[in-house]
Amino acid sequence: MVGKVLRKVEPKPGATGGFFSVCYVVSRENEQAFLKALNFHAFFQLFNGKSIVEVIKEQTDAFKFERDLLLRCKESKLSKISMVIDEGEVVLDGFTIPNVPYLIFELSDGDVRSHMNFSKDVEIVWKLNSLHNVAVGLKQLHGVEIAHQDLKPSNILMYEKGVVSKIGDLGRSLCSDIEAPHENGGAFPGDLNYAPPEFLYRFIDPDWNFRVRSTDMYLFGSLIVFYFSGTNMTALIGKNLDPKFKWTQWQGTFADVQDYLVDAFYKGVKEFKSYISDNTLSNELSEIVSYCCFPIPHKRGHPKTNTVASNIKGGTATNFNPFNFERIVSKFDLLYKRSKYNLK
Repeated sequence: MVGKVLRKVEPKPGATGGFFSVCYVVSRENEQAFLKALNFHAFFQLFNGKSIVEVIKEQTDAFKFERDLLLRCKESKLSKISMVIDEGEVVLDGFTIPNVPYLIFELSDGDVRSHMNFSKDVEIVWKLNSLHNVAVGLKQLHGVEIAHQDLKPSNILMYEKGVVSKIGDLGRSLCSDIEAPHENGGAFPGDLNYAPPEFLYRFIDPDWNFRVRSTDMYLFGSLIVFYFSGTNMTALIGKNLDPKFKWTQWQGTFADVQDYLVDAFYKGVKEFKSYISDNTLSNELSEIVSYCCFPIPHKRGHPKTNTVASNIKGGTATNFNPFNFERIVSKFDLLYKRSKYNLK
């Protein structure tokens, strides 16, 4: 049941998929919720050389894919994923299509950007707790064979007055057993401003499981960088890279540019550390960022497991999975509790 529509929600900068969806705040069973419906009007405004039939199929397939992933998360009771409350079809004012597919979510307090302060150390406890929540969410997603692939600030949503962080927007995710309509030969499905370097140099690892998990780990490390600096690791690498080796200019192979990437990466890590006044925390977070975001995917991952990264192939040897979030979850739980205790 949709309930009463209270107001339309305009998409915020950085949101993905907004053109083909329209969003509302609705009143449902005496609580407010967030409704996302397919925007059929938009189909007639942007074709990109495709027929209207192709565009409608593309977008309805995308909607069904996201719905199926969300229902899997709901059935698995994933606590750190923005939960879908209901789904179905409804008639909305101003729509010429008789039945509009919709999804209803728990209403958030906004995304992480509205709660961020990069200049106050007192925010550290909140940041560490939020990152712990996100790490738990990624661990939960991977546990049900979903890789997010578009982890960025606008997709980290706040609940319970900013106390709880949850991962939102599974629209660009990939799943091992549900085919994604946007899975195009292994190309990066998310926002290219946050993409791991290998994709920017057109290197695509043929192992699907390895590729998507290493991507999520990079994106998580890049999110850590954002929480404490306001930028992301891809931007820091680009900033510290000689222009002739940057992905927008480079015509050679990914293998030939790796030494320059690694050098720019370590300069970026050093810059990231300078944003954190607590030396102990700075060293610990930079260590996590270093193994999460290492620009060579086969050397990425937790140092105790990345030497046996080949064991991830097939997705069965989780004890040897360099992209297993278990250690990261435990580490951020420890960092959060230690920082909270030190503040008292």
